[in-house]
Amino acid sequence: MNHRSAARSGERPVSAAVRRTLRPASVTLLALTSFVAANATAQELMAQAGPSPASASDTGASVADSGNATLEAITVTGSRILRADGYEAPTPVSVLGAEELNKMATVTIADSVNRLPAFTNSQTPRNRSSNISSGTAGTNILNLRGLGANRTLVLQDGKRMVGSTIATGTLSGAVDVNMIPSGLVQRVDVVTGGASAVYGSDALAGVVNFVLDKEFTGFKSNVDYGATTAGDGENYKISLTAGTGFAAGRGHLLFSGEYSNDKGIIGNNRDWADDSFQLMNNPRAGQPGQPTLLTVHNAGVANGTFGGLTLSCQNITPYVDLVTGQPGNRLTRANACGLRGTQFVTGGVAIPFQFGDLVNGPTMSGGDWQASRVDRATTIALPLERKTLFGRASFDITDNVSTFLDVQYGKTWSHNSQVVPILNNGGSVYVYQDNAFLLPEIRDVMVANDIDAIEIGTFNGDMHYLQGINERELKRGVFGFEGNFELGGKDWNWDASYVHGEQNIVSLTPTNRVNARYLAAINAVRDSATGNIVCGPRDQFLNITVDPNCRPYNPMGRDVNSQQALDYITAMGWSDITLKQQVVAASMSGEPFDNWAGPVSLAFGAEHRKESSAGSVSELDRASAFFAGNYKATIGEYDVTEGFVETVFPLLNDVPGADQLDFNGAVRYTEYSESGSVTTWKAGLVWSPLEDMRFRFTRSRDIRAPGLGELFNQGSGGTGNNTDLGLPGNPTYFMQSQTIGNRNLKPEEADTTGIGVVLTPRFLPGFTMSIDYYKIEVDGTIAVRSTREIIENCYLRNDAQMCSQISRDAAGFIDVVTSYPENIVGETASGIDVDATYRLPVGPGELTLRAMGNFVDKLETINTLGQKIDGKGVNSDDAGIGLGAELSGPKYRYLLSAGYDLDPFSITLSMRGISSGVYNNAFYQCAVGSCPTASELTAMGYTQSINDNHIDAAHYFDLGINYKLENMGELYLVIENLTDEDPAKVAGGRGAGFYQGQANVELYDRFGTMFHGGVRFRF
Repeated sequence: MNHRSAARSGERPVSAAVRRTLRPASVTLLALTSFVAANATAQELMAQAGPSPASASDTGASVADSGNATLEAITVTGSRILRADGYEAPTPVSVLGAEELNKMATVTIADSVNRLPAFTNSQTPRNRSSNISSGTAGTNILNLRGLGANRTLVLQDGKRMVGSTIATGTLSGAVDVNMIPSGLVQRVDVVTGGASAVYGSDALAGVVNFVLDKEFTGFKSNVDYGATTAGDGENYKISLTAGTGFAAGRGHLLFSGEYSNDKGIIGNNRDWADDSFQLMNNPRAGQPGQPTLLTVHNAGVANGTFGGLTLSCQNITPYVDLVTGQPGNRLTRANACGLRGTQFVTGGVAIPFQFGDLVNGPTMSGGDWQASRVDRATTIALPLERKTLFGRASFDITDNVSTFLDVQYGKTWSHNSQVVPILNNGGSVYVYQDNAFLLPEIRDVMVANDIDAIEIGTFNGDMHYLQGINERELKRGVFGFEGNFELGGKDWNWDASYVHGEQNIVSLTPTNRVNARYLAAINAVRDSATGNIVCGPRDQFLNITVDPNCRPYNPMGRDVNSQQALDYITAMGWSDITLKQQVVAASMSGEPFDNWAGPVSLAFGAEHRKESSAGSVSELDRASAFFAGNYKATIGEYDVTEGFVETVFPLLNDVPGADQLDFNGAVRYTEYSESGSVTTWKAGLVWSPLEDMRFRFTRSRDIRAPGLGELFNQGSGGTGNNTDLGLPGNPTYFMQSQTIGNRNLKPEEADTTGIGVVLTPRFLPGFTMSIDYYKIEVDGTIAVRSTREIIENCYLRNDAQMCSQISRDAAGFIDVVTSYPENIVGETASGIDVDATYRLPVGPGELTLRAMGNFVDKLETINTLGQKIDGKGVNSDDAGIGLGAELSGPKYRYLLSAGYDLDPFSITLSMRGISSGVYNNAFYQCAVGSCPTASELTAMGYTQSINDNHIDAAHYFDLGINYKLENMGELYLVIENLTDEDPAKVAGGRGAGFYQGQANVELYDRFGTMFHGGVRFRF
């Protein structure tokens, strides 16, 4: 619970007591990393006669050798060079080992990785439940630096995975981590810097490599169950892994299977959501001292309810179409409407609706706000069912040559049964005088006042909420050879492999409204001959053409429609797309000669890759006939051929001032069949002036090439509320949009700089600390203009190209807005990563302290208008501020932990958190009544004024307890969000057209306290 609201709403007694106990821990944990541990070490060193054991980072040992470290992350080789002397590349790499992952015991492995401060705005089932048209709901997609998931390369055992999405934008071609066989993961390597010269395209922000334990022998199993203290979020998991050798140890067989089922959290009944908190345009903004924006409580929708709300009165007016010259009739708004504010409730009863004290467009504050809020039904976390199977066979053909075959299968299923209501708020539903469902008293008023129709804003309460079902199925195989040989007295390693991956993506939208049928069904009149109610579409003169297949629908009220009517106006939308990837690759590495400072290392290789997409969609989707979804089949392919070379060239070794000085360089040439050729490179230095200190420097050119969706998309659909600046009064209503591919795209290019230091002081055994500065400058970022941006550029800036992308229907309303990806944006991300670990014996056990943090210096975007958007410290998901695809995120993120191991027990207390922030750095905060004028605001460099531009920070405690069962395994219990901390209050977006809930989805924990418990067996 937010501390500010605790006194008002009353804290839960247990969580309040725990909070009071742990409140000092936010300071204590940080202090421990530099003070408590140092004192304890001094005492231990005085008491001990023998030396302290070296940490994994000191020795270069693998994570498997690191013992019971808490969140242990060591620097490992981030290159293709293989050296036996523990060489470490200049690009920093963090590692999460199996021990650390086990202690976190999160629902998915992606949840564990996302706790690292370098990750922000990753997509998970917890924060992206409403992505229907993109078909990405239910995925776990990692996002390094917040630069976009499509700029984070995800590998499994160093090899590419087939993409899991066909979307445009930052999710294009991203890999769903749900498909990784987490029961076999030995460690996760995270390269926190550009690595395109080493790993290829998409490694612009970095690389996440899931390394499997391919030599596992024996049997192990994990059974896990969890739920929140609110009684929801139930989840369980079981995994089985077995490995054995054969043929006298020359061969090895491995199998792993996992099943998990997360029930999700349907709806939002959390206490912190009681307050309907929204950002809105201030209707009094023109008055002296008034801000242009307000954050308001008790917010509701001013232009619709579940049963329907009368918004205006309409008259039939003759007109001539200026394009075709054809005459016709259309509705125009009457000057006065005594029926405005009449709402329809259960049974079709008409009652007054009280508008709020503040009303602007679709948003109001006060009045009957609870009658028009829809956020309670929207989903906090999607259900997710996962199945993964992995098998591997390897065999040593000779002492120097081995072969292997990996076979992998994965399947996920996610169903969001409550995305949003099927909305017509803002109008576009017209009930004429002759409507058979019209209440007599309403008709009498219409007749008496010469009103031909009333305009209704409705959430269509009799219809099922919009639903989305996404099913993904992965089939992947890897076959290869690897070995070594001696040439000229030098050892060389080589490998060659073929990868074939297929990802089938099925997206379904049950009970999706068919717009044309809906518009026909609300035209319900009584047949004068039979007395039956009939319906049908209206012609250009607004006369009804009766359709015998039509089933009348009543938009006025709740529980007023038959199942026949609902079946007629809805249908199942579907899309069935298959992505394929084929990769042939070979590489070799060795040390061809020595120079004055040591062996010179060389690695080189080549790769050919083919990516393709094919599939089909329903006829109604193809015709964009639905309320949402409107899928289009993306059909196309491209291929890539590339070669690389990398070297480590020692410059100095074991001389005064240089215990080690190495140059690391790499270059890669890539030829794309669609987007041309590009060269990437990396140059770096590693300098150790003495054994305890190592400096590292890198400069690289990195790329991301356009994906299948960005190149070949035939028109992925979208639906949303937008303001029509081309019509009188600038009405806000639901509009359809479509994004098509652009085969003229070029690869994005980034220049990356990294400077860092690693400290491993011998006088402080067990202590390791790294500090790294990074700067990533991206040019030609591929972005898709938003519907709002296209409308504004057309009508506010007279952009003819943007106007050509707007299509209107016969009535003059926007029918569809078309967009496409372009190389139009520039981005800069810079900051500092800090990582410190201290391990020391304390009493009979071992204490491990860890502090990890990311401190942002810049998150800047140069948008399509050439404006610089500062996203540093922006903690709101969107809030209708127009950030769109621009970079944004907290000023800092951190993860602290203190763990104590006393065999067979271990306990770990972790603290994760983010800084406070703002809605927008271009907003000027001022008190109502004392805000500057528009000209004063512009002179100060701000775009808007707001009454409250502050968003609270957040910190969450997690507790893990493990008990080893001798050689059989262990029992564990994990409590996430131990103090039941509520998310910060973040006002909902003003651009959605309705209140969807607070905009605290991306960065904050909205679950509350969650328990996980289980047992791991190993034989």
